[in-house]
Amino acid sequence: MVAISAFLLLVIFTGYLIIYNIFQISVAGDIRFYGLLKTIGTTPRQLKRIIRQQALLLCLIGIPAGLLLGYGIGAVLVPVVLRSTQLDAGITTISTSPVIFLGSMLFALLTVLLSCSKPGKMAARVSPVEAAKYTDAMQTKKKQRSTRGAKLHQMAFANLGRNKKKTVLVVVSLALSVTLFNALCAFVGGFSMEKYVSSMTCADFIVSTPDYFRFTEADEFITPEQIEEIAANTKASLSGTGYAVRKTAYLWMTEDALRQNYARYENTEQLDSHMSRMEHRGNMVMGDTRIEALDNSLFDKLQVFDGDISPMLKPNNNAIAIAVSLDDYGNLPNPEYYPKVGDTITATYADDVKYIDSRTGKLCTEDTPEEYLQAKLYGARDVEYTVCALVELPYSMSYRYGGAGYDAVLSVDTAQRDSGGAAIPMLYLFDTADEADEAEAEQYLSKLTAGEFSPLMYESKATARSEFAQFRQMFLLIGGILCAIIGLVGLLNFFNAMMTGILSRRREFAVLQAVGMTNRQLKTMLIYEGLFYAMSSVAAAFILSLAVGPLAGKMLGSMFWFFEYRFTVLPVLLTIPVFLLLGWLIPCMMYDNAAKCSVVEQLRDAQ
Repeated sequence: MVAISAFLLLVIFTGYLIIYNIFQISVAGDIRFYGLLKTIGTTPRQLKRIIRQQALLLCLIGIPAGLLLGYGIGAVLVPVVLRSTQLDAGITTISTSPVIFLGSMLFALLTVLLSCSKPGKMAARVSPVEAAKYTDAMQTKKKQRSTRGAKLHQMAFANLGRNKKKTVLVVVSLALSVTLFNALCAFVGGFSMEKYVSSMTCADFIVSTPDYFRFTEADEFITPEQIEEIAANTKASLSGTGYAVRKTAYLWMTEDALRQNYARYENTEQLDSHMSRMEHRGNMVMGDTRIEALDNSLFDKLQVFDGDISPMLKPNNNAIAIAVSLDDYGNLPNPEYYPKVGDTITATYADDVKYIDSRTGKLCTEDTPEEYLQAKLYGARDVEYTVCALVELPYSMSYRYGGAGYDAVLSVDTAQRDSGGAAIPMLYLFDTADEADEAEAEQYLSKLTAGEFSPLMYESKATARSEFAQFRQMFLLIGGILCAIIGLVGLLNFFNAMMTGILSRRREFAVLQAVGMTNRQLKTMLIYEGLFYAMSSVAAAFILSLAVGPLAGKMLGSMFWFFEYRFTVLPVLLTIPVFLLLGWLIPCMMYDNAAKCSVVEQLRDAQ
């Protein structure tokens, strides 16, 4: 929410800057006209209304054009952005909601009215005498006389102080684009591919059936024969199989813990009814569970939050690990929900489960009310386990779906023993020793799983790296466009500032030329002004980056768990040659256009 608010404020401010400068130029160019209007009786209120009506007339043309242009750009950009992410479902529909257009229109109108209010006040406040000699200066501080003569760079620097507000406005608008560009580079550069990839997948390759990757229940996933074939054609430094226990199993847990789980989906009345239908043993209740078995080689993939998993590696063990859900920063948000390390927990395995009508004791029918449904187990037997650890089971090697109750991990030997051989291979994963082996395995699995009706699918770190690159590309695209827009606003403000200065000082320039200043000297002075603007903007951007960078990094780190802030001002330094070029080029262009008239004509026009 903070990031969105900051973005909206930035958009409002940049829009204000460009529109304000446009009206500032208009008022500065027509200031003598407004002075003449005041001499014939036009009131300040009427002058404000004139400028406001000019703004509204421009809005009648500009806002509809902007809405159409914005919709067109959105229609082109949104599919491009979605295609660079995993959000593209093949068909993209661009919203044409009137609310969006109405909100944009009101937003633009408010920005225009805010932007034209200050120039309107300036036109209303100026007197006819001041309008006749208006030169854009805002200070009357007494100047110190020098016997060494005026230097061009000193004159240029002094000119920046004639209207400090305008100078600050131009410098800030240019600095904002550089600061945003620096923040964008720090943001994108702070994305940690290692964190992202390790979260998306825990192995170089994970192979199973489409049913597994599409979260579909199945009686069989990848077969031992398929695993053997893959192992024979790939070079693995670590490999193993994850097993699904295909037998009804329950873990007994406290009613308070199960209530905490179900409270996310049911209200109090539904929860009480649900609890009343479940089998109890004192304060313990039989909760659904998902038990996954692992080869011993895969226990290294588990992140141990508490306890020790080594007891699970021993033969004939009765150790169990409870899978916990950690947040993106490795913290356990609800430790009271889980059993403690060392606790004894009971698992009930059943050959079959049916739902009966608790009123009659017979099998339920479609007409049986939900509150009378009760589970009845057939061939049930209890097994007691000791909780040896709380672990985070990587999503990529889990069932990939959850539910009420605990998720648990057993060694494959223990699971086969206690479930009566009901543990079936669910996935096969392996790591490779180097990039060459990884590339070979990628090529082999790509051919193996080719075709729409292939019985196998796979995920790889190469896929995750590709997704990461697309994700980063999306931010570069959006951020680059935003930087370009704000940079364009800054350049237009720079352009407007130089134009305003030249228009409002035509008489002054003509007088300087009349007393001996050459065209080259005048042009050099304006170039110095442009360079001072440019370097002041770079310095301001450097200071803003120093101040804003760490704060933005902390905020982004809380929003994106795979972001690691790294301070940098290299993008600011890279913009120095560009700004120096613009600081030289724009004043040259502006002066060459304004110097087409002779000194006499400039003096006559300035009267």
